[in-house]
Amino acid sequence: MHLSNGDKYDLIVLDPPWENKSVKRSNRYSSLPSSQLKQLPVPALAAPECLLVTWVTNRAKHLRFVKEELYPYWEVEVLAEWLWVKVTRSGEFVFPLDSPHKKPYEVLVLGRYRSATDQSVRSSTAEGLPEQRLLISVPSVLHSHKPSLSAVLKPYISPKPKCLELFARSLQCDWTSWGNEVIKFQHSSYFTRERAEEPSKTSETPITQ
Repeated sequence: MHLSNGDKYDLIVLDPPWENKSVKRSNRYSSLPSSQLKQLPVPALAAPECLLVTWVTNRAKHLRFVKEELYPYWEVEVLAEWLWVKVTRSGEFVFPLDSPHKKPYEVLVLGRYRSATDQSVRSSTAEGLPEQRLLISVPSVLHSHKPSLSAVLKPYISPKPKCLELFARSLQCDWTSWGNEVIKFQHSSYFTRERAEEPSKTSETPITQ
């Protein structure tokens, strides 16, 4: 794992490849044991008061690991637990809420990096971070493709932040992306061309994912 460019980040988002039976059966991507996440040099990458956001599947043991073991190990204070609720285009849950197998939501655990060696820094943006929040959207047809959090998290970070995504599978403007599939969803096969309503001579055909 090489993340040694010397930069410190104000926002770090992780989407770990959690181990589960579905991933093993489908063989879509390689999973990672929870214990190995501790090897990520998050404290070395985090600026004071860095906002750390981790996507977690709805398995209780993964959520407990992040909140009770991983974040404390990194000196990250747990501040909030948000839900990304997945709905169809008609507004229905993608899976029943009482489904014993799959849930129509995923969890986001948010915290601040607060090193014991630097207790003097406290960000005013932390005060407005809600402990609970629902993010509702139609999920991508691409497996495990998460919605961008840039606009949602903007009020809770510095005005001109340095942002890092770990285990990224696509690129974001002005972000640093790290992982072994960072351009996976950038391939042209994942996009479709749509004709603009009133194309001009200088306009190009927009591409959507």
